[in-house]
Amino acid sequence: MTTDAPLVSYAEEPTAGEPLPAEPPPLVSMSDTSDEVWLRGSTHVHARPSGDSSTPIRDVLAWYEHHHYDFITLTDHNQVSELDPALHTEGHVALRAGGQGMIVLAGIELTHNPSDCLPKGDDTRRCRIHVNMLGVTARPAGKLQDWPDRSTHERVAKYASALAEGLKLGGIAQLNHPQWYWGMTPDVLVELARRGVKLMEIANVQFTKWNAGDKDHPSTEQLWDAALAQGAQLWGMASDDAHDYAGGGKYPAGGGWVMVKARRDPQAILDAIAGGRFYASTGVTLDRAEVVGDELVVDVGAGEPGTYAIDFIENGKLVDTVRGKTARRALPQTGYVRAVVTRDDGKKAWVQPQRR
Repeated sequence: MTTDAPLVSYAEEPTAGEPLPAEPPPLVSMSDTSDEVWLRGSTHVHARPSGDSSTPIRDVLAWYEHHHYDFITLTDHNQVSELDPALHTEGHVALRAGGQGMIVLAGIELTHNPSDCLPKGDDTRRCRIHVNMLGVTARPAGKLQDWPDRSTHERVAKYASALAEGLKLGGIAQLNHPQWYWGMTPDVLVELARRGVKLMEIANVQFTKWNAGDKDHPSTEQLWDAALAQGAQLWGMASDDAHDYAGGGKYPAGGGWVMVKARRDPQAILDAIAGGRFYASTGVTLDRAEVVGDELVVDVGAGEPGTYAIDFIENGKLVDTVRGKTARRALPQTGYVRAVVTRDDGKKAWVQPQRR
C-alpha cells in the first residue's frame, strides 16, 4: 500500500442509527482526481428497491453525504438500481461518477436463502448465499430471479451460480456475512477464492454474533486466516449492511466501512479495492498501512484520541502486540502478516495481509 498523499480527515465518525439530516449538505467540488488520498466508502448499502428497506435512494445518498463518505456501492437485493433511468449508465461502473459530491458505484447483492446447505449450518437449517458485485456494468431490468442453482445443496455450487451471474454483470465479488447461520469452512472459502471471490466481510456490524464465532464455530477472522494460510488471496472488508437511515431500525447505517487509497475516480477506487490497497474500520483512522522495505508499517492517525493496541498476526498466529500509535513488523519469509488495531473503546481497523 502506498500512502504518500495527505490523509483525508473527518470531524466525526458516522454513528449507527443516527437519523437522516433534515437537508443534504451542499455538494463540494471534487474535480481534482489526480492525487491518491484516503477515501471513506461503504460497499454494502440497501435502499427501497431492495424490498426490505423503506428509504428512497435519494435519502440513502443524503445520509452518506452528510457523514462525509467519498463513495458508496448501492447493492440492492437481486437488482441493479439506477439513480435515474434517464442517465443511461449501462457500461459504466458508476451510477454517479463524482466531479461533484459522492461517487456512487453500481452494484448488486445476489441473494438466495435456501435450506439444508452442505456443509451444514445450525439447527434452523437456514442457509444464506449472499454475494455483492461491486462496480457492475450491466443494467438488467427489474429483479433477477433465475440465477440460483436450486438443484443442489452444496454451498460451493450455490455460490458458483452467484459468481456465474456476477461474471455476466461485471464487477468485483464480495462474500457477505459468511458465518450467518454458520456452515462456512476454510475449504469452501479457499474454493470460492479460487473461483473469483476477492473480498470477504470480516466485520459486518449487523452480525456481531456471527462474526465472533463460538465454541463450535470459527470467527470470520479465523476463517480468513485459515484460507490465507492455504494461499488464498482474500481482502477483509468492514461494512454496515445498511437498510435503515431514520434512526434505529434493525440494520442502521454507519459503524463499518473501508478506507481506500486511490484517486477520486470510480475505476481507480475499484482497482485499489481489487488490489487490497485499503483497510477496514469500525472507527479507527490510520495515517499509514503499508509495506516499507521488508516491513509492514502501521501508524494510527496522529490526532486520533484514545490508546491503541496493534496486533500482528502471522500465518494465523498472534506474534506481537505493540501498545501505542505506531508499529512495524518484518514480512515473514513464507506466508503473510497482517495487523489489527484496537482502540480502548473497542473500535478496530484491519490492515490487509502482506506477503514477500
